[in-house]
Amino acid sequence: MLSHRHSDHVGGAASLRSALPVARWSTSLAAEHPLLAGVADHQRCEAGQRWDRDGVAFEVLHPTAAEHAGAAKLNAVSCVLRITDAAGRSVLLTGDIESPQEAALVGRLGPALRSTLLLVPHHGSKTSSTDAFLDAVRPQVATVQAGYRSRFGYPAPEVLARYQARGIMLVRSDHCGAWTWSDGTFQCARDTRRRYWHWADTALGAEVASPGHAGERRP
Repeated sequence: MLSHRHSDHVGGAASLRSALPVARWSTSLAAEHPLLAGVADHQRCEAGQRWDRDGVAFEVLHPTAAEHAGAAKLNAVSCVLRITDAAGRSVLLTGDIESPQEAALVGRLGPALRSTLLLVPHHGSKTSSTDAFLDAVRPQVATVQAGYRSRFGYPAPEVLARYQARGIMLVRSDHCGAWTWSDGTFQCARDTRRRYWHWADTALGAEVASPGHAGERRP
């Protein structure tokens, strides 16, 4: 699923397509978008779509057909996906939705938006994470995908304050690195890998340093 056409959301899609067998695409991209050239099975993400895979439920919550037709900004048609496992734990993936889209979701679904984990909308922009939306989702954990010293100022201080006021655990990629959530627990790559450009050759039991970083080793 590709949320919308901004490059920070679809920039790696061509590489994934060339490396992995992708059977079906779900996006908010226009039919003529170059990424969809040669894609045989593509559907536009639309609220109400549901499917199950190995006991995991997937549900598209946004946008509706009317929202696709009336969107003035690309962010407004970000695909919003909720994934729920067999234990009832759920993650809400929000793309770059902003306050009008959050209000529409709250109006349609209200408390049914509640999710265990929230991907903070729009990287923590001050245009998103409204009080009403956070009160409806009520996540235990929220994760912000934002670059170190983001030139956009993400996440915005006033947004962080809203999460902190509700006692929501906040995980930031600029502090944590890659973040893994599994069976209700999570790990930060910066805690498990001292230097991300190093790797261990487990087959040989040897420590290996990547080219350009010779002489540095991780324990």
